[in-house]
Amino acid sequence: MIPHDMVYGPQAAMFAECFPARLRYSGASLGYHLASVVAGGPAPLIAVALLAHYGSGYAVAGYIFVSAIASLAATLLLPDYTNKDISAH
Repeated sequence: MIPHDMVYGPQAAMFAECFPARLRYSGASLGYHLASVVAGGPAPLIAVALLAHYGSGYAVAGYIFVSAIASLAATLLLPDYTNKDISAH
Protein backbone atom coordinates (compact mmCIF):
# COMPACT_ATOMS: atom_id res chain seq x y z
CA MET A 1 0.00 0.00 0.00
CA ILE A 2 3.01 2.31 0.12
CA PRO A 3 2.73 3.39 -3.56
CA HIS A 4 -0.99 4.07 -3.04
CA ASP A 5 -0.22 6.18 0.02
CA MET A 6 2.47 8.10 -1.87
CA VAL A 7 -0.17 9.17 -4.39
CA TYR A 8 -3.11 9.65 -2.04
CA GLY A 9 -1.46 12.26 0.22
CA PRO A 10 -0.51 14.75 -2.51
CA GLN A 11 -3.80 14.05 -4.27
CA ALA A 12 -5.76 15.41 -1.30
CA ALA A 13 -3.69 18.61 -1.34
CA MET A 14 -4.19 18.96 -5.09
CA PHE A 15 -7.97 18.65 -4.70
CA ALA A 16 -7.99 21.29 -1.96
CA GLU A 17 -6.03 23.72 -4.14
CA CYS A 18 -8.69 23.56 -6.85
CA PHE A 19 -11.24 25.49 -4.82
CA PRO A 20 -11.35 28.85 -3.04
CA ALA A 21 -11.14 28.75 0.76
CA ARG A 22 -14.89 29.16 1.36
CA LEU A 23 -15.69 26.18 -0.90
CA ARG A 24 -12.60 24.07 -0.33
CA TYR A 25 -14.01 21.32 1.89
CA SER A 26 -17.33 20.82 0.13
CA GLY A 27 -15.85 21.28 -3.36
CA ALA A 28 -13.11 18.73 -2.83
CA SER A 29 -15.51 16.29 -1.21
CA LEU A 30 -18.16 16.65 -3.90
CA GLY A 31 -15.61 16.31 -6.71
CA TYR A 32 -13.96 13.30 -5.12
CA HIS A 33 -17.19 11.44 -4.47
CA LEU A 34 -18.84 12.24 -7.80
CA ALA A 35 -15.73 11.01 -9.60
CA SER A 36 -16.02 7.74 -7.69
CA VAL A 37 -19.61 7.31 -8.86
CA VAL A 38 -19.15 8.46 -12.46
CA ALA A 39 -15.75 6.90 -13.25
CA GLY A 40 -15.19 4.24 -10.60
CA GLY A 41 -18.67 2.76 -10.48
CA PRO A 42 -19.03 1.61 -14.08
CA ALA A 43 -15.34 0.66 -14.48
CA PRO A 44 -15.79 -3.02 -13.53
CA LEU A 45 -18.82 -3.31 -15.82
CA ILE A 46 -16.89 -1.78 -18.71
CA ALA A 47 -13.93 -4.08 -18.04
CA VAL A 48 -16.14 -7.17 -18.04
CA ALA A 49 -17.88 -6.04 -21.25
CA LEU A 50 -14.53 -5.47 -22.96
CA LEU A 51 -13.26 -8.84 -21.82
CA ALA A 52 -16.42 -10.58 -23.03
CA HIS A 53 -16.36 -8.79 -26.39
CA TYR A 54 -12.66 -9.08 -27.20
CA GLY A 55 -11.82 -12.17 -25.16
CA SER A 56 -8.52 -10.65 -24.07
CA GLY A 57 -7.18 -8.77 -21.09
CA TYR A 58 -5.41 -6.42 -23.49
CA ALA A 59 -8.70 -4.61 -24.14
CA VAL A 60 -9.08 -4.02 -20.41
CA ALA A 61 -5.47 -2.83 -20.24
CA GLY A 62 -6.21 -0.44 -23.11
CA TYR A 63 -9.22 0.91 -21.22
CA ILE A 64 -7.08 1.50 -18.14
CA PHE A 65 -4.41 3.17 -20.30
CA VAL A 66 -6.96 5.52 -21.91
CA SER A 67 -8.35 6.35 -18.45
CA ALA A 68 -4.84 7.12 -17.20
CA ILE A 69 -4.16 9.41 -20.17
CA ALA A 70 -7.45 11.26 -19.57
CA SER A 71 -6.52 11.67 -15.88
CA LEU A 72 -3.06 12.95 -16.76
CA ALA A 73 -4.48 15.44 -19.27
CA ALA A 74 -6.99 16.75 -16.72
CA THR A 75 -4.26 17.08 -14.10
CA LEU A 76 -1.99 19.00 -16.47
CA LEU A 77 -4.81 21.50 -17.11
CA LEU A 78 -5.08 22.40 -13.41
CA PRO A 79 -3.44 25.66 -12.32
CA ASP A 80 -0.13 25.37 -10.48
CA TYR A 81 -0.17 26.82 -6.96
CA THR A 82 3.38 25.81 -6.04
CA ASN A 83 4.90 28.34 -3.60
CA LYS A 84 1.74 30.47 -3.71
CA ASP A 85 -0.60 31.44 -0.89
CA ILE A 86 -3.85 29.58 -1.54
CA SER A 87 -5.67 31.28 1.34
CA ALA A 88 -6.30 34.29 -0.94
CA HIS A 89 -7.48 32.03 -3.76
